[in-house]
Amino acid sequence: MSDTSNPSNLASAPLAEAAEFDARLKRTDEDRWLATRYAPQSARETLVAIYLLNQELQRTLHTKEPMLGKIRIQWWRETVEQVAGKGPLRRHDLAEELARVTKGRSDLIAPLNALIDRFDDIIDDHLHGGHTDGGDHEARHLAVEGSLVKLAGLVLDRSATHDQLAILSRIGEARIALAAELANAEAGWVEAKTASRKLPSALWPAILHLAIADSAEEPASAFSKRWRLFRAALLRRL
Repeated sequence: MSDTSNPSNLASAPLAEAAEFDARLKRTDEDRWLATRYAPQSARETLVAIYLLNQELQRTLHTKEPMLGKIRIQWWRETVEQVAGKGPLRRHDLAEELARVTKGRSDLIAPLNALIDRFDDIIDDHLHGGHTDGGDHEARHLAVEGSLVKLAGLVLDRSATHDQLAILSRIGEARIALAAELANAEAGWVEAKTASRKLPSALWPAILHLAIADSAEEPASAFSKRWRLFRAALLRRL
């Protein structure tokens, strides 16, 4: 895990740095990046940082040795503790950005740790028997996406209800189950999309990217992606 050597003002990172993170997400996950365009500016920057953290955590699952992934998970766990104010913050660009965008949002620290825990659960499986299809291990992969979508919902609305967050989590898990072609995934996705209609418009940027992923047309053109997101946001329908 490499640290940057550039000094940074944690209280207010330069606009150029925020733009760099935004551009990084656009390059690596354009669907989610497009969805963040429907979020308020303050929430948008937080979502971008969290999605980039998710990418870092995803990389821990693909190390040659699971223990290396475990070490990286612990590194990020300690970093989130530092973001929360427990010790000096590492000189790492994304760590510094997380500290900036979560300032005043201590309510996001526990969900961030929960996301890290979900990745840790998967790596524990890899350490004790390796990857297996189906069963508890597959459920842990679904839980990662559920935790991420739930966290995004909290970024968008800290007063989101338990039921609303549960719906967000179910939508995230159902979409991953569909992509993995798990048993009964089609029915689960239909139910999740129906439940999404109960969500207020303020929470929809957390799931709008799925309006692109749900289409059978591949690959989607730039215009088509933007049109699907606009339609989903307008109608509140995936």
